Amino acid sequence: MNASPALLDHQQALQAWLLHGDAALAPRIDATPVRGETVHDRLRIYRDAYALRLIEVLGQDFPVLKALLGEARFDTLARAYLQAHPSTQPSVRHFGARFAGWLAHHDLDAAAVELARFEWTQGEVFDAADDHAVSLADMAVVPPQDWPRLRFMLASHLRWLTLSSHAPAQVTAHAAGDSVPEMRAATPATWLLWREAFAVHWRRLDADEADALRSVRTGQCFGDLCTQLAHAHGPEAPLRAAGLLKRWIHDGLVAALRVVPADHAH
Repeated sequence: MNASPALLDHQQALQAWLLHGDAALAPRIDATPVRGETVHDRLRIYRDAYALRLIEVLGQDFPVLKALLGEARFDTLARAYLQAHPSTQPSVRHFGARFAGWLAHHDLDAAAVELARFEWTQGEVFDAADDHAVSLADMAVVPPQDWPRLRFMLASHLRWLTLSSHAPAQVTAHAAGDSVPEMRAATPATWLLWREAFAVHWRRLDADEADALRSVRTGQCFGDLCTQLAHAHGPEAPLRAAGLLKRWIHDGLVAALRVVPADHAH
């Protein structure tokens, strides 16, 4: 059922007050005091509830960052973020999408910003669409002569991040109920995140695997991948490429296969 024009008008006025402090709402509220509460008191209840709910959402999306910063500092940052980026989506799931980027401009340690990026990426991986997962049996029916032109489509839940901190170890410790390591710099590395069933997993990638995944995402075929890996592995490149592919399939990272026509292969 659609809302009446009058109700919709009231709802829009309340939204304008919550988001922008638009005073046009106040005259619409019954000014008769109730238990000593004024119009301002009653409106503040809605404003506080709105803010507290979204701050709670941020705390749920970034629990490790909240634990390390402390509730008071996290609350201050969350309120400032809410002022800068009010929620614009019907679902609060999207509210924290800009939080990590916003933190980078607010005198926060780079390791804390990376932790926020990692935690948000976890949520993206968990919420991503389900894909068909290619099996080893699917691979077995590909004729040997087609392998050089075999292209792989990666699963939509797959993500990777280059991190210069210990964010993955911090998240792991927090999930286990252990003491969370302090935020500090680490050797830069690429981390792969993916979902299996209802669990999000991650692991550190070797440099050649990180480059291989980037190439696969841009449409490189298996033959191109072997050529790329030959720089580091020489004649063992096809074996390394096959080993990577087997692991990707085992982890459910490959969503589809396609043999590219010879005149379209890279």
